[in-house]
Amino acid sequence: MRTITLEGLHVLAQVGVLAHEFGAPQPVLISVSVDMPDAPAVPLRDELSQVLDYRHLRELAKAEAEREHTHLLETLAGRIAQRALALPQVAAARVRVAKPQVFADCDSVSVEVRLQPDARGTS
Repeated sequence: MRTITLEGLHVLAQVGVLAHEFGAPQPVLISVSVDMPDAPAVPLRDELSQVLDYRHLRELAKAEAEREHTHLLETLAGRIAQRALALPQVAAARVRVAKPQVFADCDSVSVEVRLQPDARGTS
């Protein structure tokens, strides 16, 4: 089994329900972790073709965050998790999206979503 984690990707995203959040991108931090139970812990060959290229995780998370205004962190995290789950060999995806500038007395507010093939966000 292999797990790949992308931790703390800094993105400017249009997310939120408050009036001042519309049309004003704000910083969010995105972490994505995917489980690949059928992948050997150590690749058979030391070649990129033997693994999931983690650049794909970065690209899909960034693209989804920058695509359009999203009202809820839950929605953004779920969409990223659905896209990650569609990657080859991925059996589970965990996505955390954090907004660091919500409250002056908090480091951030975050939402974490976990998806597996039997729970792709439809429930």
